[in-house]
Amino acid sequence: MEIKKILIFNPFGIGDVLFSTPLVRNLKEAIPEVSIDYLCNERVFPLLKNYPLLDKIFIFEKDEWRDVLKKSKLEFLKKAISFFKEIKKEKYDVVFDLSLNSQYGFFLKMCSIKKRIGFNFKDRGRFLTDKIDITYGYSDKHVARYHLELLKFLNITPKDYKFELFIPKEPLEKAKEIFKANGINNNELLVAVCPGSGDSWRDTAYFKRWPQENFLKLCEKLTGELRIKILLFGSNAEAGVCSYISSELKNNVIDLCVKLDLQEFCAAISLCNLVITNDGGPFHIAQALGKSSIVLFGPVDEKVYGAYPITDNCVVFSKHISCRPCYKSFRFSGCNNDKQCLREIGVDEVFLAVKSLLKV
Repeated sequence: MEIKKILIFNPFGIGDVLFSTPLVRNLKEAIPEVSIDYLCNERVFPLLKNYPLLDKIFIFEKDEWRDVLKKSKLEFLKKAISFFKEIKKEKYDVVFDLSLNSQYGFFLKMCSIKKRIGFNFKDRGRFLTDKIDITYGYSDKHVARYHLELLKFLNITPKDYKFELFIPKEPLEKAKEIFKANGINNNELLVAVCPGSGDSWRDTAYFKRWPQENFLKLCEKLTGELRIKILLFGSNAEAGVCSYISSELKNNVIDLCVKLDLQEFCAAISLCNLVITNDGGPFHIAQALGKSSIVLFGPVDEKVYGAYPITDNCVVFSKHISCRPCYKSFRFSGCNNDKQCLREIGVDEVFLAVKSLLKV
């Protein structure tokens, strides 16, 4: 089978999209002349729009489609037909469907894509032509390795490439301007602290986060004992915890929460010496940029969603208590121990890891 055009469909968040970049790199190396397109949501589009291995990017925003349907079934039908025609006219030979959703699988089948590769979780892959059964979700290896397993359906032997992220000049210059306006000197040690993270968990994001009191104590030690400048980052949902830390520590702490868009945030991370964060998007961005990082894992299994590949400049903290991980089969089962797994990670042990990575 001659393969000229490939589509990758991934409707998930920052981490999941970055996890798929080794798949893209392998495809391009194995089939240099192939055209690779990507279908993603609007939030992660900035991570991909400057990726040189991709030719075209389509945006599918589930909430937007739901809003259209609520307003008018006719408008929804028109939008669906238009989108269907747009994908079908590309005449893809292969699609890697990472959605784990039978409805999306049916849509891709109707687009006349003959070879549809993906995962069969709870019979949701019934419209795929080539699939790997996963009974309990991603569980025994990193998600990126699951993606790479799919290459066997194209007779490609995968290589363990790292995550990739390309930052264009404009947001990099904007990040430098923001740093300058806040009195940040690039010659000093800069530590990015993301005390929130886990926005995709919405109401249960609390259970992914190291206690804010611990972040405060750690920042006190970093700014006091080591005289390190702390940059706080976060989304609208994380403004409270960033404000809590910055209001307590007025010296050497700069709160940049909600002041940068996603590309500018990536650029800012690239200018820092170290990233300290809970499990979530900022950690995976730091990995893709090759930055030294410290990540705190609670309900999620770090073997599945952690460092990839494992490197010396990444320190992962987790406590192996009996109820952990409680995020399994793509569901958080709840916590009856007030996130003991995270509370048991001590400030002093994280502080020592900082000193080791920064060699101070």
